[in-house]
Amino acid sequence: MTRKGKVPSMSALVVVGNGQGAAGYGEGKAEDVPNAIIKATNRAIKNMTFFDRYDNRTVHHDIEHKFKATRIELRARPPGFGNRSNPYIHEVCHCIGIDDISGKVRGSRNPINVVKGTFEALQRQKVAEDIAKGRGRKLEDVYHQYYGAPTRI
Repeated sequence: MTRKGKVPSMSALVVVGNGQGAAGYGEGKAEDVPNAIIKATNRAIKNMTFFDRYDNRTVHHDIEHKFKATRIELRARPPGFGNRSNPYIHEVCHCIGIDDISGKVRGSRNPINVVKGTFEALQRQKVAEDIAKGRGRKLEDVYHQYYGAPTRI
């Protein structure tokens, strides 16, 4: 507060990505909306990280993650399923390039917590090498690729 009244302050949350596995999010705060969006976009670009995807379309396994009061469930789905999830998870997955996934948000649906929780959940998923080692298999068995032809066991 000042003598003239309340000082206006706008905040923005921005998610950026290249659609091929890299994405980031940023928060910006300024007196007007355009400057807040510019700040958030610059922070999002600085915070870009790479996410490993199974067949360049989905996650490797089902993920359950808790971020503050928000519980996020992400489930891998077969080809052609689409992205059926919360609107905020949908945008994050679209920026990353995840096409076949279903997601559910339980508890708090605060947009900032949903976005941050989704990024944390995707960063904590196991990579293909760890899955293969845990199963006692080769990496090719996890990806189901034998001599360039996708086959199922």
